[in-house]
Amino acid sequence: MDIISLNGEFLPLEDARVPATDGGLLVGEGVFETIRVEAGQLLAFADHMARLARGLRVLGISWRLDPEELLARCHAVLDANSLADARLRITVTRGPLRGHPIVETEGEATELVTATRLDTRSEAQREQGWRVVLLPWPRNERSPLAAIKCTSYAESLMARRQARAMGFDEALLLNTRGAVAEASMANIFVVSGGRLATPRVEDGALPGTMRARVLRLAERLGIDTHAEPLSAEDVFSAEEVFLTNAIMQIMPVVGVGERMIDAGSPGALTRHLFDAWRAEVEALIGESRRG
Repeated sequence: MDIISLNGEFLPLEDARVPATDGGLLVGEGVFETIRVEAGQLLAFADHMARLARGLRVLGISWRLDPEELLARCHAVLDANSLADARLRITVTRGPLRGHPIVETEGEATELVTATRLDTRSEAQREQGWRVVLLPWPRNERSPLAAIKCTSYAESLMARRQARAMGFDEALLLNTRGAVAEASMANIFVVSGGRLATPRVEDGALPGTMRARVLRLAERLGIDTHAEPLSAEDVFSAEEVFLTNAIMQIMPVVGVGERMIDAGSPGALTRHLFDAWRAEVEALIGESRRG
């Protein structure tokens, strides 16, 4: 039986109810964060909370954000479901709405915390890498929603499903100016001449928590790293390409459409960054156990 937290109340998933007038249900007004949990540790929790707060400000949703209290609820959900390694999601929506047009808030924001077992399929997939396809659907980098993790997620889901239907693992999207924005559910990095680059947030890239971690990690490792506009040709001609998000962490890309990236196998710098990241995670887990 799955136990979730709904507005601080812990109850079985099948007993959870939100009002039929909730803004998240009716018009997709909400934000969410998906957090990787290992050995009971919520990785990059502070980064996720900062982005959640930014998203709430953009949407104008009022919610009393107490990170310590929320962290305790997250751990309670993990404990109730006996999960040490998990995919944990925090969702905050507008809450009940009234009026026509539906613009007035009738109640407080809705807060939902859920957790499921961590999917480990990406571990095997990382060895062979993913193939992505460039879709002709533009990501609107000028939208106020472009830089937040909004529950209005249909566009990204459509792109991922289209890519899968075409026999690929993920979709790559350009912005309205034709520059690379991101993948449907991940940020993208390219390596050329030992130089690491990723699209800017103003190009339509979500400020991913794993993206930020990779940028900081690369800097510490002395890798020449830049956030800058990238063209599709920059991706096609790259020596290495990889995707990042909080759950799969770092995923090598070995092909874009029918074009292979370099030798069609995960690159050395990609592997180096992943190994360095895993060393950080293992150190964090080891420190928590000693504490």
